[in-house]
Amino acid sequence: MTPFGSKLITFLAVGLALTACSSDLALEHRPQGGAVLVVDATKDGRAQTRGLTNNVQAIWSEGDAVAVLTADGSQIGTMTPLNTGSATARLKANLTSPVALNDALTLVFPRTGQDYTGQVGTLSDIAARYDYATAAVRIRYVEDGIVSATNAVFQNQQAIVKFSLRDGANPLPVTSLSIAADGLKQNATATGELTITPATATSDIYAALSGVNGKVTLTATVGDDTYTYTTANSQTFENGAYYPITVSMKSNRDPMLGNPLTLEAVGDGTQITFINKSKGNVQVSKNLTDWENIAPEASRNIALSAGEKVYFRGNNASYYPDNEASSITCTDPCYVYGNIMSLVNATAFDKLTSLPDGNDTFRSLFENNTEIRNHPDKELLLPATTLQPNCYSSMFAGCTGLTKAPVLPASTLRAGCYQSMFTGCLNLAYIKCMATDISATGCTSNWVNGVKASGTFVKASSMEGWSAITDGVSGIPPGWTVTSE
Repeated sequence: MTPFGSKLITFLAVGLALTACSSDLALEHRPQGGAVLVVDATKDGRAQTRGLTNNVQAIWSEGDAVAVLTADGSQIGTMTPLNTGSATARLKANLTSPVALNDALTLVFPRTGQDYTGQVGTLSDIAARYDYATAAVRIRYVEDGIVSATNAVFQNQQAIVKFSLRDGANPLPVTSLSIAADGLKQNATATGELTITPATATSDIYAALSGVNGKVTLTATVGDDTYTYTTANSQTFENGAYYPITVSMKSNRDPMLGNPLTLEAVGDGTQITFINKSKGNVQVSKNLTDWENIAPEASRNIALSAGEKVYFRGNNASYYPDNEASSITCTDPCYVYGNIMSLVNATAFDKLTSLPDGNDTFRSLFENNTEIRNHPDKELLLPATTLQPNCYSSMFAGCTGLTKAPVLPASTLRAGCYQSMFTGCLNLAYIKCMATDISATGCTSNWVNGVKASGTFVKASSMEGWSAITDGVSGIPPGWTVTSE
């Protein structure tokens, strides 16, 4: 892998400069309406992207146009090459305003302003819309309508970076790539993040970048997923240079989203029991390949040795449909983790963020299971952001082995949805709840009654409504540290 920020290729710089003398200039005839400016110019081999490959020289072509700008940025002419086909040419323009000896001018090619927004990630697009080179010259001769300036060497004002994006060893076909870095130019005056959007998903993105000075963060979109990468060190991309970089990115998607609800035995001789009160089958497996059905109103005992796991999935809208709760119990300590949504959609749970219509989805599912524990590395996920009434009511009530609650991402709560959810969880000391609307009837009633006396509560930064709850069991537990995000 090429290290991020390692310059691998620079283009061949052409050092040849044509010279001009007064006898040459005397051959020029002053046209009506203004003076004629003549400049001998060289395109640095790095100043043009139209033929970007290793060691390709830039050449002047028919139709090239160079803006002539004064010190205050006013354009006073457009230069065109008198000869083409090489990196050096004599440029000529009819000036619309007078100039004087030693005046400083800026020559700009092929467009008059920097603007790096709207890139699509291809070399041809950069050549057509983002190639931007300048040369500084000074007036050295003015006589009888003929003006000449010092020789011009055009320098590109951006680097070109080819990002080859990978997920491990596999190409990562992205639909957009955002680039953030200190000093990164959006245009001549503004800095900020640039987003490149290719026409079709691709793993190779070309970017024209200017002003980078600091760590670079890449954020790629791949379908419903995002991947990120941040450089370990500060980066500087030299204007005019080409950097082919291979970047191994990591998904921001929690791997547990694709893992069905899982219980893992801590020690030998553990028995896990699932009692199914839902309207449909629930399936269990020890290997994610062979699945067995637990019919409605039936139960299944699963014996596990230390480190063995059992997985659960189903297609049921509620596990408390007729005022009787389905339940998961353990005879000995078990880790619980994975995506609870595998119980409502057996095959497409990994992207599911809405609970099915109806009440009591997971009500009392683990109630009084004192043996479930938080895994040291793997989380139990309750990813639904669209809830239903009473969906998590008493779900973990009496689960004294839990020290950390699953993250609760929903912003708007429904009636009774968190009622008594963690009541009696004597060792619970961490809750992250992103709710901003807790106005639904009884949505947090008694939900933290009996949790640990001290802990940490993480809330949404915009949420002020918790302060209105003062009973000590329906809001933020008293004595807990409150942080926001």
